Amino acid sequence: MNTEISEIESDTPETPPEETEIKEIKPENDQPRRGGSALSFFAFIFSLAALAGAGWMWWQDQASTGQEEQRMFAEIQRLESSDNELSLKLSQIRDELNSLAAGDVGAEFEAMQKRMEADRSKMDKVEQAINEQLALSRSLQAAADSMHGRLAAAEAAVTGMSTRELDAGGELDIAEVDYLLRLANERLKLFSDPAAADQALEVADMHLAALDNPMYLGVRQDIAAARRDLASVNIPDYMEITSRLESIQEEIASLPFHGAAPVTADFEQVAGDGWWEKVKGVFSGLVTVRRSTEEENKRISLQDKDFIRQRVWLQLEIAHLSLMRRDQQAFRNSLRRVQESLSTWFDADDNSYQTVQQGIDDLMAIEVKVDVPDITAPWSTLRLLRATQIRSEPAPAPAPQQQAPEE
Repeated sequence: MNTEISEIESDTPETPPEETEIKEIKPENDQPRRGGSALSFFAFIFSLAALAGAGWMWWQDQASTGQEEQRMFAEIQRLESSDNELSLKLSQIRDELNSLAAGDVGAEFEAMQKRMEADRSKMDKVEQAINEQLALSRSLQAAADSMHGRLAAAEAAVTGMSTRELDAGGELDIAEVDYLLRLANERLKLFSDPAAADQALEVADMHLAALDNPMYLGVRQDIAAARRDLASVNIPDYMEITSRLESIQEEIASLPFHGAAPVTADFEQVAGDGWWEKVKGVFSGLVTVRRSTEEENKRISLQDKDFIRQRVWLQLEIAHLSLMRRDQQAFRNSLRRVQESLSTWFDADDNSYQTVQQGIDDLMAIEVKVDVPDITAPWSTLRLLRATQIRSEPAPAPAPQQQAPEE
């Protein structure tokens, strides 16, 4: 430092000494400079932190701005796609309106009718296919039931082959069971007598239970099912219906005609001693040949009255025959004809007439034809088991041939 001052002084010789005094400046105190540098360092740190915070906030703003822009672009694309779809639909509607305005309504209507007819034909085909499937399922169910019965019979046959063989007494018992099962079917089919049929089935089941052979378990199950079916049958009392018809026939003889007092005709002779005598008495007075004038035709003679009574009586006989044949339609038709004849010729205010009409109404409400169940299953199963038993029996051994005696 002193050397530099001396060099300066040497370069300027003409300068006065008062002006060239240069005092050496020495730092008086270094402590304030150190304090200022620490503050500047902390200020620099805080400025860096503020700058970093400002940069992080700017980065967050840029990220949120990018997401918002993406959402906005996606919404704009969705609106554009919906706008395009709407424009397409509007163009289609405009084309349809143009076609309708051009006069193609009839063609469109015909095309629609053709489509409807095609759909209807398809539905008919589908319905027909469904009906065929139902019929096929019913036939398969029937075949499955038949197969189940055959399997039960086969199982019973296999079980019987492992049991003891039937002796002569057991064969007689099985023959009696077979007869009882056939008798039950006959009583039900021919005479419509479910009570007698149930009794025959009960006795047959008792015989099979006494045999104690598992081979006939299927037959006993069929008998139990047949008895349950018979218990659900409600057959009317035909004898009681017959007696009611006969009582109405007896009342016909005392019914008064229109405007006449009650009379007692000799009608009981027709309804006398048995069915054949009744028919003979009725047909004996059916045909009458006589001459009549117009005045006589205006009133009913005694012969006409007898003829009308006999006609009503015959109509009741037809109802009786229809009852014996279990013909529901003929039975009601005959009773309806009886009511028409009574209302046409006889006095409706009479008490006996009202009683007869009430009895006929009660008879018309009766179901004379009842569907009886099929109880042939036990008999069929028993016959199948007997046939299987006969086939499974071993053939008798041939008798040994006798050798001729040697001479």
